[in-house]
Parts: sequence; structure tokens; C-alpha cells
Amino acid sequence: MSARNSLSRPEASQYLWETHGVKRSPGTLAKQASQGGGPKYRRVGLRQVIYDVPHLDEYAKSIVTAPAANSKEHDARTATDDKQGAVNRAEPLPTT
Repeated sequence: MSARNSLSRPEASQYLWETHGVKRSPGTLAKQASQGGGPKYRRVGLRQVIYDVPHLDEYAKSIVTAPAANSKEHDARTATDDKQGAVNRAEPLPTT
């Protein structure tokens, strides 16, 4: 993967997979850019979109849970996070 600080959408998709194990196709990133819920991005001109690596890392960290020994332990952590106001990532994003 490139050592550049800004990546194109296909490069961002590849970076998320190779670095964080998060599968997001370029199409999914495009959809999230229009509907919300994805990593922060910047526009270059009218059509080109670039993602800064720190924003991709922040996004991956926000959707990946801490390790758990079993699903019961994971469910307990998710319930604790929900009580503290965290977003439950298991639920689909709201549609408009």
C-alpha cells in the first residue's frame, strides 16, 4: 500500500482491508459519502474524492469492536456501550 497521506476511493478501500481487515468496496464508500456513515473525505474538483489516511484509521477504529472470547462477552460489551451513548454498529444505518 502507498505511503501517501491521501488515497483515492479504490485505494482507500484497499487500505481499509489490508490495514484494518475492514471490507468496504469503492461503491460502498461512495454510497456512504452521499448518505453518511463512512469515513471523512475531501473533494478535489467536481468529481475526484480523496480520503486522508488518519480519517480512514479513525473510521476503522469506530466500527471494529474490541476482542472478545465469545459472543456473550461481546454482547455484554455492546450493551454497556449502548448505555454510554455509543452507536450500536449491528443495527443498519437509518435511511432517508
